[in-house]
Amino acid sequence: MGDEAAEYYDRMLVDADWSEAFCLTFVRGLDESGLISAFGGDPAKIMSPVDLAQVLDDFRYGEEPATLLVATVGDWRVGIEVNGCQGCRPEVLRRAARAGDGTALSVFRNVSGRSEFTYVTGDRIQAVIDQIRPERRKGVDPEILDALMAGLPFAHADDIIPEAAGFALAERVTGVRLPFDLLEQDLPGVILTPVPDDLVPEGGRGLAALDHPFVRRMLGAPTRENLPAMLAFRSRLIAEDADLLGEPAVQELLSALDEDRQAPPEVRSRLRELHERLAGDLQAMNAVQDLAAAAFETGDPAERFGTTYAIRDSDRSLQAVVLRRCARHALPAAAPVTPPAPGPVTAPPRTAATSSAYAVVAKEFAAWEPEKQRSVTRWLARRAFEVAGLDKLDWARPALEALDRGEPLPFPDRRAVFRLISAAALVTATTGLPLDQLENRLTEQQRADLRERIDRAPMAVITIFNTANPDPARALEDTFTTALETFDGRTEDLLAELRAEFC
Repeated sequence: MGDEAAEYYDRMLVDADWSEAFCLTFVRGLDESGLISAFGGDPAKIMSPVDLAQVLDDFRYGEEPATLLVATVGDWRVGIEVNGCQGCRPEVLRRAARAGDGTALSVFRNVSGRSEFTYVTGDRIQAVIDQIRPERRKGVDPEILDALMAGLPFAHADDIIPEAAGFALAERVTGVRLPFDLLEQDLPGVILTPVPDDLVPEGGRGLAALDHPFVRRMLGAPTRENLPAMLAFRSRLIAEDADLLGEPAVQELLSALDEDRQAPPEVRSRLRELHERLAGDLQAMNAVQDLAAAAFETGDPAERFGTTYAIRDSDRSLQAVVLRRCARHALPAAAPVTPPAPGPVTAPPRTAATSSAYAVVAKEFAAWEPEKQRSVTRWLARRAFEVAGLDKLDWARPALEALDRGEPLPFPDRRAVFRLISAAALVTATTGLPLDQLENRLTEQQRADLRERIDRAPMAVITIFNTANPDPARALEDTFTTALETFDGRTEDLLAELRAEFC
């Protein structure tokens, strides 16, 4: 016998259009305005669902601003983000908890399969639980909810959607049940200005690395005047950690940053040579990339604090993170959100891993003629659909055939495509059965294959949308990085296939 609450939320998520990516945050002891303010919204600018939808319709898919809907369930306020993530951030959850009675929690899932339950009390993140792999936890007291988790079907147990188990856990904590038609209610909403990151991550509080005199000085004065010093210190951390201090080009770059002057133009070409010489060592290449970004202005000061390189030493890593946050605090606030002109779907923010992979092939891709770039782009999208197991589905075949012919994709409503890759839709398309009728009709391997398809499907769909970019080079870049996500980061496998086909 499964858990009744988890089964209830499983049915709710199967039926919901918003269930592929969401964050629901529960807070008690505050009013609607208090919750909106905790999330970075202006209570005076709250809108009806119709008005908010009209504003969002003017944005390109994937570029909508962060938004929040507010519901009241019992004594709890519930902040609802469709395809949003503010409520899983420590900065936001702690603010919400302080504005209420000291407790806040959230259930989160994104299109890439990240799935977390986060619980805050006493101004600290007590536990963050991976709902797919519940043994993976972090926080000051990761086992604090063990008694309440007992018997809940996390990790796809009993074929229950993992986030349904998360909502069942939220119900045990709060004592309230979400209404089945939650998102069909007339809920007020607001556009958010994301809350800035804390200058010091919660896990770094009190650590000796932050006692460094320079770091303490920057924390006390995170101002624009101190940006050059932050940039120079952070760049030296990267060069030292990556064992690049002995490279003449790096030495000259660091000297220029120390003196707050532009590095000589020839340093750029020498860094490019160093980057090519380090081919095969992705971490070292990433370090050179970040150092080059720091040395040469592009018009956007934030780009000079690149984060492609993953610093290995824990003390240096914390110092670099804090300095980057101080720099972001010092930079001018983003301009008010205004709807851009309609356009094609774009890729999600690139991760460090995909940026590293693209850096390996960027020069090769750029040398190709536009016609070849388009051919490779179409091939990548098809391979993404094949790896995700979508290519044989009835709605996908016409799209792939149109792609092969270079014709527009046959999706009049692109948002509707994501409903075709919901867990329920993929189960039915694959097995011919509704999700709630599977019971024990699949083998463990079949279940595992189906779960993998559900996890990979969103990135495959974004991949095919990326082919529509009018710039062949940009279409190839974005399509490659999202196709790589469907390969689960197996860069060499994807490159081997690509080169066998086109080189």
